[in-house]
Amino acid sequence: MFIELDVQGDVPLHEQIAQQIIAGIAAGVLKPGKTLPSAKRLASDLRIKSQTVHKAYRSLLADGFLVERYDGRLGMLVPPKEEMPRLTERFMDRMHDRLRALAAEGRARGMTEAEFSRACVAIYRSDLSRMGDSLE
Repeated sequence: MFIELDVQGDVPLHEQIAQQIIAGIAAGVLKPGKTLPSAKRLASDLRIKSQTVHKAYRSLLADGFLVERYDGRLGMLVPPKEEMPRLTERFMDRMHDRLRALAAEGRARGMTEAEFSRACVAIYRSDLSRMGDSLE
């Protein structure tokens, strides 16, 4: 699994890990049933503390993007598609908060509504094209 961390950035490392795992699931790179590396192994590969990876895994587990393995071996895996989390009010609130902040910054920088909308659609569509889905 390829994860790239920005250690100088504002986003905590555990959030970067979680975001990239979600992106991997959305892109179809991490398929249902795929077992993720142990927290210790991933931490070693990334040269960070295993507690950071544990925190990312716990967050993904709580949000339904990972499930614990119950076949006698330890580990986290990507759940079947029908068990993936759906839209929730919590997610929608979080999305609105982030978009509201970006829209305000865009307006302050002189970005038009049309430019902001085009940027959002382009990002969403680029993710869909990587997943092989079509827009409905």
